[in-house]
Amino acid sequence: MNEELHVFIIWENARKKEDYLLKSISEKFNIFDVYEISWSPENFAKNLKRFYGANLPRPLRKTSECGIGSFLLVIVNDTNPKHGMRRTSNGMQSVNTNVYDGKMEYRNNLGGGYPIHGSIHEKEADHDLTLLLGKNLKDIRNNHSEVWNGKIKEIKSDLIGTNGWKDFQQFFYVLNSTANYVILRNFEQFPNKIISDKHKDIDILTDDFLQLPYILNQRRPKENEYRVPPTVKIGNQDILFDIRYVGDRYYDEKWSKAILNRRVLSPDGLFIPCLEDYFYSLLYHAIIHKSKISQDYIEKLFNITDELKIKNIQRETFSDILKLKEILDKYMKKMGYVYTDSLLYKIKHNEMIRLSKVAIHTTKNEGISTLFRAIKGKFQRNFLVKIKHHEPKNDLM
Repeated sequence: MNEELHVFIIWENARKKEDYLLKSISEKFNIFDVYEISWSPENFAKNLKRFYGANLPRPLRKTSECGIGSFLLVIVNDTNPKHGMRRTSNGMQSVNTNVYDGKMEYRNNLGGGYPIHGSIHEKEADHDLTLLLGKNLKDIRNNHSEVWNGKIKEIKSDLIGTNGWKDFQQFFYVLNSTANYVILRNFEQFPNKIISDKHKDIDILTDDFLQLPYILNQRRPKENEYRVPPTVKIGNQDILFDIRYVGDRYYDEKWSKAILNRRVLSPDGLFIPCLEDYFYSLLYHAIIHKSKISQDYIEKLFNITDELKIKNIQRETFSDILKLKEILDKYMKKMGYVYTDSLLYKIKHNEMIRLSKVAIHTTKNEGISTLFRAIKGKFQRNFLVKIKHHEPKNDLM
């Protein structure tokens, strides 16, 4: 029988009925553990924004509903999970109906609003636990007794990463449980060297560009200074992440999805492309995005050819763009991928049609305020891209 771990959060304003809530939760689920968590008042709204991400349209309203005092995190084990479709903030989704329906019941009994939170599937539970406790769902399940001893543990700490990330290991441990991502390239020297003079940012691909910046905890030196790209503080370094997402025309949308589906966990604990995707996406990047292959890319590509058993390719081949383009053309045709600058791709992926569909879906399922934030974010990203493109081009990156 499959079992699932889930979380309930009893925010401060609901704690006046915490005895009823804990009793009711214990009647439906096996309580695994209970924590009383205190966030610093000055970071409470920021913690909420990072926790809920783009799904939190009005942070101030949320803090008013929740209160900014200590809250209870209740970890439960559902020994008989049931699944069905329910309407959520992200539209209709398959959820654990035991948890979802329980959460809605508690909210109604508390007079409405959102004074209690509950994970709707294990993916969300993993996200919530990792950000709140710094431990992912798997580690909590493997290092825990099955029965709660009745004691509430106290934690006085903001969301993990709120004041920057301790180190490379902490950052990717959290990212692995909270986002679907791939580091596209230049990861060979991680964690000893995250960025270099040749490669000054980290290229990351995701299928959720709205949520990822919140998880990364991107920030600018000055608020609303959009001419300065946001960075992520890891250890003592401020690192720029170049976020690519499915459907942004960086790679064929079909290919981007495949790269994410075929990703592998590296020995250093981060998700990278499988070897085939790494070779051809790097080749595509060098030929199409850069129009010139730097020496370090030549070394990387050549070293991979043996492992992939690619025949009739010598080191000298990487000095001939036309021959490399033929290799790439053959692979693209074989896989059914299309160059994103081609007329065929632009017709099939008309940007105005795509944006209209996204706008309708976002407004219907997440509200007009989420749409406005998405438009604002896209404008800011495009503005930064234009600035970047007017700067002198560095073919080594």
